[in-house]
Amino acid sequence: MKRCLIFILIISTSIACSSGDKMPKDILPVDKMKLIIWDLTQAGNYATYLKDKDTSIKRLNTMYMGEVLKIYHISQDDFFKSFKYYQSDPSLNKILFDSVSAYAQRQRSVMYKMHQ
Repeated sequence: MKRCLIFILIISTSIACSSGDKMPKDILPVDKMKLIIWDLTQAGNYATYLKDKDTSIKRLNTMYMGEVLKIYHISQDDFFKSFKYYQSDPSLNKILFDSVSAYAQRQRSVMYKMHQ
């Protein structure tokens, strides 16, 4: 009887924990968000680099953001909906930005190897 009760408890706990981990279908997965955020960061850096006295950084950032999102075939609304979803959950936000950080480190390593 104890074994049966323990088994039922373990099964119900695992079901309860796993159902909360599912990402809504309309939210971009971490792997895709990681790449988009990385590219948006690079586009922002490029906009800052190109800025001249006649062009505002905000205008350049907006233009490049639109281009990055076109590459990934998503709208600004879809991106910001997903971004807000990740920001609303500290553990998911940490996973996302740890993933971006790890990706950035891998990209740096590739660049260093290319220049040696």
